[in-house]
Amino acid sequence: MKNDNLIDDIKFSLLIDVIHKFSQEIISANTEKEIFRILTNEVSKQMKFLDCVIYKVDNNSKSLIQVAAFGPAKIANDEIRNPLQLKFGEGHAGKVAETGKTLLVDDVSKSEDYIFDIVQAGSELIVPVKIDNVVYAVITSEHPDKHFYNEGHQKLLEVITSIAVGALVKIHEALELGKIKEKLELVLERKSADLDMAVETLSSQFSALKHQHAKQESLIQEVHHRVTNNLQVISSILRLYIHQDENKLNTPLKEVHNRVQAMALIHQNIYKSMEVSLVNINTYLYDLINYLKSTAEDHKVSIDVRVDFDYFGVDVLVPLGLYITEIYYYWLSEKAANQDVNLSLHLFEDNAKFSYKLIIKDDDENPFNNEIDLVEAEDVSSTLISALIDQLDGDLTQGFREGNFKELSFNPTS
Repeated sequence: MKNDNLIDDIKFSLLIDVIHKFSQEIISANTEKEIFRILTNEVSKQMKFLDCVIYKVDNNSKSLIQVAAFGPAKIANDEIRNPLQLKFGEGHAGKVAETGKTLLVDDVSKSEDYIFDIVQAGSELIVPVKIDNVVYAVITSEHPDKHFYNEGHQKLLEVITSIAVGALVKIHEALELGKIKEKLELVLERKSADLDMAVETLSSQFSALKHQHAKQESLIQEVHHRVTNNLQVISSILRLYIHQDENKLNTPLKEVHNRVQAMALIHQNIYKSMEVSLVNINTYLYDLINYLKSTAEDHKVSIDVRVDFDYFGVDVLVPLGLYITEIYYYWLSEKAANQDVNLSLHLFEDNAKFSYKLIIKDDDENPFNNEIDLVEAEDVSSTLISALIDQLDGDLTQGFREGNFKELSFNPTS
């Protein structure tokens, strides 16, 4: 019986119902095979087709093969019987695979491209299934009556096919994501093994370096301990010479003794420190100031110390300690006997100039008679102060400003 116009025979609401039912069915599909099975079955049931076949297209070999079908003539044990394989351009399905355009054949007897499969057809409808504008599959339906299919069948089948394409793309993306996940897991597993091996290697190397470092630290501390002992021996010898005859003028020996003692205090603090390359400057200055005050025989000395950070390197602290020692004795030399000496010492970072400053000043009302001459230094103390300032890469500013002051700016990292 001829079915002239499906759009006229079926109400619009019925068309929507067909599309809705197919959409609901296709949502449950998890594989491409399920989508093709639902597509052939639902198209046949909802559109009352007697036959529906899907060809899977291989664009590399330019061929297509039947992979799904509806109807007892083509199905046995849920598998397609004698699947037909075609080349591009061969048969109606091959033509659609090649051109990518829908083909509606009213009378197959008048078509040279018709290929007999199992049952002789009168008419045939062939629709391409495209993904990214490339033919991925072809869906065909044959009917024994001529002029069975019309434009309504074609439009509805194209809509249903487009819904199936969305489901296929979703599954393909899920498969690609699964492959990417497997690759990432494999890479992660490999990298994890490499990381474990690297951590084990680094841990072993770290243990070896830690052991070596501990030995070096111990050795360096032992060196500083021996240097301290040797300096103490020298200091003791000098003290013996100084006290051998109290009536003799032993000022040069006393100055040498005080300089040796200042260096000995540095090495003593290094030996007591947990870190041989850095020394706690507050502890060192506390020891140094107490020692210097103990040597002031003719003066009552008070020194207020303020330091804005904790540590200095040994390379800085040795010349800095000697500089403080020389400045201290210079200050005493400018004071009359039995005159009180009230000093303040402030050591801080000058962030604006990326350097350090050491300001030593007193509260006297009268300026010194003689400032330190760094240009034409002739005495030992001035020469030594000049050399120590150069070693610290520093500049000395001196004068009177609410008391006498010596301001040393230095940059030990340059």
